Amino acid sequence: MKRRRNVAIPLRAKIEELLKGHKQKALTLPQILSALEMQKHDKNILADEMKKMQQEGVLVKTGSGRYGLPERLGYLTGVLQGNRRGFAFLRPDLQDEDIFISAGNLKDAAHGDRVVVRLDQKRGRRRREGTVMGILKRGQRRLVGTLRREGKKYYVLPDDERFPGDVQVTLKNMKHIKSGDKVVVEVDEWGRGRKPSRGKVVEHIGTPGSIQTERLTFKHRYELPGEHPPEVTKEVEALPGEKDISKLAGEQGRRDLRELKMVTIDDETARDFDDAVSLESIDKEKYRLGVHIADVSHYVREGKPLDREALKRGTSIYLVDRVIHMLPPALSEHLCSLQAGKDRLAVSVIMDINSQGELTEAQLFPSIIKVNERLTYQQVEAYFAGENKGSDFEESATPVMLDLMEKLADVLRKRRLERGTLDLDLPEAKIEVDEDGVPISISKRTMGRSESLIEEFMIYCNETVAEYLNDRDIPCLYRVHAVPLEEKLITLRETLTLMNVNAAKKIKVLKPKHLKDLLEQTRGEPTERLVRYLVLRSLPQAHYSARNEGHFGLASGCYCHFTSPIRRYPDLVVHRVLKQQVTGGGLSGEKKKRLESRLPGIAVQSSERERAAIDAERASIDMKKAQYMEQKLGEEYTGIINGVANFGIFVELDNTVEGMIPVSELGDDYYVYNEKSASLVGERTRKTYRLGDTIRIQVVRASREEGRITFAPAQQFEGGAASK
Repeated sequence: MKRRRNVAIPLRAKIEELLKGHKQKALTLPQILSALEMQKHDKNILADEMKKMQQEGVLVKTGSGRYGLPERLGYLTGVLQGNRRGFAFLRPDLQDEDIFISAGNLKDAAHGDRVVVRLDQKRGRRRREGTVMGILKRGQRRLVGTLRREGKKYYVLPDDERFPGDVQVTLKNMKHIKSGDKVVVEVDEWGRGRKPSRGKVVEHIGTPGSIQTERLTFKHRYELPGEHPPEVTKEVEALPGEKDISKLAGEQGRRDLRELKMVTIDDETARDFDDAVSLESIDKEKYRLGVHIADVSHYVREGKPLDREALKRGTSIYLVDRVIHMLPPALSEHLCSLQAGKDRLAVSVIMDINSQGELTEAQLFPSIIKVNERLTYQQVEAYFAGENKGSDFEESATPVMLDLMEKLADVLRKRRLERGTLDLDLPEAKIEVDEDGVPISISKRTMGRSESLIEEFMIYCNETVAEYLNDRDIPCLYRVHAVPLEEKLITLRETLTLMNVNAAKKIKVLKPKHLKDLLEQTRGEPTERLVRYLVLRSLPQAHYSARNEGHFGLASGCYCHFTSPIRRYPDLVVHRVLKQQVTGGGLSGEKKKRLESRLPGIAVQSSERERAAIDAERASIDMKKAQYMEQKLGEEYTGIINGVANFGIFVELDNTVEGMIPVSELGDDYYVYNEKSASLVGERTRKTYRLGDTIRIQVVRASREEGRITFAPAQQFEGGAASK
């Protein structure tokens, strides 16, 4: 009998298995070489693989030169979140609870760095603390800040408050810069203790206050990509055009589905269309759902400049007033985009689903398609509301498909909720801007039935693809979400109890299985949004992984991202893997080994780029909200307190705008923070501000540059939030 299984096990997996089960927690390189029964001439191969594992944080090298798994050595890997006061928190890769790191234990690590941290066991302290043991990857080296002069020396104060202290700089060939200007500084040496960071000014942005300076400052602060490099543009220009697509109908394994009726359903402002859907009723008890995703992998070839740039970007970034694409618009908005009436390449997943929402059969294959009709969420929503009777849309065959879609989506959603999916959809801000990017209105945007049905189909498709690859032991990039830590759930229950949420009072010990019931029982309550927000904060972040670890939030045992390859790199990777499996006779042992070696690094890069994009998108929203509220100074609104700290109260308005009431604005008494009840209490009046309370506020300040809004209690709203 051939021992093919041993051949297929990659070196990385062998190293991990050895270190996981060995009686010694860490081994030297020669010990690992010997234990794996490798020859001396293989030493460099082993060393190279272990170096990659170190860079990804999978492996740790101790001070004595031994190698071990972080979890066995009490080490954690992750990304630092800095603070202007000098300390930082580690955001671990595989755990949810942040680790506090004092300024003295940071060494020369800074915000955004990917590091290895040793957990420090200290008696009598509830919070976990750690010490940086090594820097795996530097984060930002270029910072945006304000130049100032002290005597003959120049310093730059970073705009980002997560970087502590000034950076002492040189101004070679930049004599036109003056104190107070915005600049970009490249840090050569990070400060340590009282020693300041040092660097050089590499770009003059301009005088604060101008729109151009504001936009450039934002771009540099969040390291937003610019134009695609020339080599990428050259590669795109050399790609086959639209006229060549029809010639691929007979390509190996690619099916011609141009006669199958399908539609796209997206926002009316959308320009890139990843997905199209088709739906037929096979009989009364069965649906045939088709999800057809743009075949981006046909054009973006692995290892080419276009692919390398896509991996570097990781994702498209959706700012309020513009989109920064992962792929050039020639692909994202044209050649790959599933535009109605045009032949397009796709990867199709055809799923037969019974009346209980169970998958009975699935077919996965490359295809050539032609979308019949481009529908918008607004258009479909109007149809479901009965508002477009008698239109051309009503007389076409599309409404029959939409009615069937709504019926199937209800079945799938009910099935998901019954298995334990958390319904955490929070209203988002809908910000309208004029042609100059100035916000003219902000309102609460909620998901309608049209968006909901597309979401159900995409989730079902993602699960189907993930399970297909997982069942066949094919390497895959999974979307994973860990179970929340017990400490987080204890804090959540205490907070909700203090808010007098009856659903929380009934639960003595809050467990993950209770979260779904908690959300259901608070539906329709005034504090519904706040409860959902607090539950969301208690959960770990979802991320990408080369291992299937399940998805807690979706109550899914196996999940991946497959449906948006135009805007997400992990989806593109999954497409490649799937196509190789279904059209090329399966992956060879050599290809599997190569994939298993590369996927962990891609997972880390994709997760980091996703978090960076989220940070930039949130900042963009905050800045536009602040800019909008600059026009509302002195006006009064009613909001809900969604955060209380010793320095102030956070209040959210009905239109999703959030601001803070600093303690200094509470002038009617001296307020003391009560940590146990998470409230501010007046010493003399006993007036209390607490989570979940309704409060009338007045807008007193707004800074678009900082994305901050300051409120004060409305003077005529006697009694503040609540009186006792």
